[in-house]
Amino acid sequence: MNPIKTALAIVLVTATTAAMAATTVETTPAAKVAALKAQVKADTIQAASTVKSAAATTKDKAATASKTAAQKTVAAKNVAVAKTVATKDAVAEKTAEVKDATVAQATEAKDATVEKTTEVKEAVAEKADVVKTEAKAEKKGFFSWFKKSAA
Repeated sequence: MNPIKTALAIVLVTATTAAMAATTVETTPAAKVAALKAQVKADTIQAASTVKSAAATTKDKAATASKTAAQKTVAAKNVAVAKTVATKDAVAEKTAEVKDATVAQATEAKDATVEKTTEVKEAVAEKADVVKTEAKAEKKGFFSWFKKSAA
């Protein structure tokens, strides 16, 4: 009976060892698959987090760029308005200067014309007086001669 017990013990040990070996072989791939799934899940979460972070950074950069562009646009507009106002003021000032100079020249010309007209009137009046005086003198002389001839 000992040989039968020994054979049974050997078969039992062999079966148990085979069962343990089979269980270990099956457990190891399942554990590896679970570990790989967990790793893939962790990598996916990390990749999604990285993508979200990059998207947030891009969004912030776009917002900053938009604000900067808006500020630059406002600054350019302010500069353009300032230049336009300065140009307008310069044109108005130059126009006023030209107008003042024109008025001054017109006033001078008018004064000169009035003065010259007055001089011409005086000269004409003097000449008219001289002509009248000469005419009277000739008239007196003509009648005097006439009177002398008659006498």
